[in-house]
This record gives sequence, structure tokens and C-alpha cells, in this order.
Amino acid sequence: MQVVLLAAGLGSRLGALTAHLPKALIQVAGETLLARAVRFAERLAPSGIVVVGGFGFAEVEAEIATRRLAVTLVENRDFRDGNLVSLISARERIERDFLLMNVDHIYRPAVASRVAEAVHGVTAFVDHDRQLGPDDMKVARDADGRVREIAKTLTRYDCGYVGMTRVPPESLDLYWAAAEAVLATEGRAVHVERILARLARSESPDARPACRDISGIGWLEVDLRDERDHADAVVSAAPHEWR
Repeated sequence: MQVVLLAAGLGSRLGALTAHLPKALIQVAGETLLARAVRFAERLAPSGIVVVGGFGFAEVEAEIATRRLAVTLVENRDFRDGNLVSLISARERIERDFLLMNVDHIYRPAVASRVAEAVHGVTAFVDHDRQLGPDDMKVARDADGRVREIAKTLTRYDCGYVGMTRVPPESLDLYWAAAEAVLATEGRAVHVERILARLARSESPDARPACRDISGIGWLEVDLRDERDHADAVVSAAPHEWR
């Protein structure tokens, strides 16, 4: 399994923190989001880690070189479009089944064991721990526990998406076909979760994304300034729990 890490965004909602710095290089408890995400990915013993950079690409490249991170770096020059374009930019470097991650999430190490277990079909990782707000990605599930709908705007939902999707070997063609269909019908300015939304509308129940719950372990999102400050306080208070 490869890991694909999306790290191209501007992080504009972080305000002054990302005025001259890409979101991937924002620090939480003295360590960049990129370094933390790569270390989590390494826990999965992947065949390779692909990082997609965009805004502040030179700085991301320098961070990788300085820390000697064992990754393949891909540039998305159209980073102002949605992050679906970042995934498409990396496609030529994705040679096998993969885990898709966002750079602005910090997971406790124990999450890795749930991610590493075998999956059957495209699988979205979710939890029930959080009280979801307007900016959180919400998931409604069908009677079989599969994704029925996924969007930030849902008013009826069962759980929240935690920023990771796993695509096993037998589902690669299905997933990439859905990605191409989203790009063709919805345009470039959309987020990568639209692939899950499209698969969820499939007539074949087996094509609809499965869900795997990571509730009870703990993770943090760093998309807004107050979220970054909260994450910094939580991780600083118990750094060994987040390494």
C-alpha cells in the first residue's frame, strides 16, 4: 500500500499563520503538520509515500530535504483549484492500492492499527466522537453501514469523516473512474471527497464506500486558527501520546 498525502493547499482560513507559509509547514507543538503526517504514514509500513505540494512548494521541498523525509514529492501548480486536482496530479506516481490523507489532520498512533487492517472495497474512515460544525465533513450511512451521503451541508448524518480514504487493489479502477467522472461533471474546483459522494450513489451496493470507525482513539484537525491553537495545547500537554 502507498500513502498519498495532500499538502498543496493555501490554508487561507488559518489567517496570518499562512500568509507566507503553506499549511503543511504550520507547526503544532514545535513540529510541522507535514512531518507529523509523514511519521503517521510510516507507521503503516507503506511501499511509498507520495506528497502533493502546491502553495509554497519550494518551502515544502526544503522541509523534506532538511528533515530527510522518505517521500516522493509531486507539484500541483493548480493548487488554487480543489484538492481533487492534487490527487489527479499524483496519479502517475500511484502504482498500487493506497491510503489518501490530508496534511491538516493529526492522529494518535493507535489509529494506524485500524487503518492497516484489510479493507474490502473503498473505505472511508469515520468517527462518532465529535460534535460536528458547519465546516466538518458529515457522513450518512445506509442500512449496511456504507456511505449513503457525504457533505459538509448534511443536516441528517450518523458520523464524521476523519480525512482518510483507503482504496484496495480490487477497487482502483472503480475509484479512478469515479474521480474522472467527478472532474468531467463537476469541474476542477471541488474537494476529493466528491469521489466518495459519487460512489455512494452507485446502483451497485458493493460499489458504495464502506466505513471504518476510529472512535475512541483521538485525532485533531488544523483547518482554522482556533483549531491550531487547540491542537498545539493538546499535543504540548502530552507529546508522547501523539508520536
